[in-house]
Amino acid sequence: MEKEILYRFFRGEATPDEERRLMAWLDADGENRRTFDRERSMFNALQLFAPATPATAATPARRQGRLLRLVAPALRIAAVVALALGIGWGVSSYREQGWRQLSNRIVVPAGQRINLTLQDGTSVWLNSGSEIEYPVLFAGGERRVKLRGTALFDVARDTEHPFVVDTYACRVEVLGTRFNIHADEEHDEFSTMLFRGSVRVTAHEDCQQQVTLKPNERVSLLDGRLMLEKTDDPNEYLWTMGLISISDCSFEEILERFENCYGVRFDVRLEEMPHFGAIGKIRISDGVEHALNILQRSCDFQYTYNLQTNVITIYR
Repeated sequence: MEKEILYRFFRGEATPDEERRLMAWLDADGENRRTFDRERSMFNALQLFAPATPATAATPARRQGRLLRLVAPALRIAAVVALALGIGWGVSSYREQGWRQLSNRIVVPAGQRINLTLQDGTSVWLNSGSEIEYPVLFAGGERRVKLRGTALFDVARDTEHPFVVDTYACRVEVLGTRFNIHADEEHDEFSTMLFRGSVRVTAHEDCQQQVTLKPNERVSLLDGRLMLEKTDDPNEYLWTMGLISISDCSFEEILERFENCYGVRFDVRLEEMPHFGAIGKIRISDGVEHALNILQRSCDFQYTYNLQTNVITIYR
């Protein structure tokens, strides 16, 4: 199988004829499936370690092939390291239904974010610590993925095949739209913010609870109830650009955002929380200690960082 076709498929750009050829190739031999998995890991290593720019996303397969040949040894090491960190790329199931059951599972390491394009052309940004599972090839009447954590979706429109995101708390159904989902089961937090189009959110525990969002609306699950509100503040979703907004946030809210972005845990030992009224943005790539140093310019606190336990203790 030509590598150009493989990489077009990985980017969601393969034609129906190329998809049929690829399916037949995968069904023909187990070694072909291992080759597919190996090339997918290489492609995803490029996605993780290359700059996340439109030019990178649109790189032709030939250019990627040249780049792979030049840096293949390093990328093989990077792919192994990425897998060790928990980026579970590749085939997770291949059963009697054949290759249509192939699926990918991605877990984003703390302090990083990943942009990927699904087979149907849908673009997904995954935030630090988030996890997504999706089929290599969407088949049947709907396009279904599973999400844990935070993701921004820009869904390719297909009225005959609705796009469904399953989370621990709710199901989100769309046809073609741009929206953000936050689904943190550990802290029992769920919310969906719509930027464009229309989505329908249904609570798992009570399917009668159903809300259809319009642009600049957000729905949250609070005490088992779906609550709808208007919002036009995009700062909360700057993480897709590698930024954390600290404007109009309390000290507790900022620490929570740091926990989500950097994969740390805070042990706050203060009798009273500092008042924080500054505005601005923090670049995630500068690290959590740089972020805390910025907070110290406005708030009176000290901290210690235990790198072994990944716990940061806040005190005076």
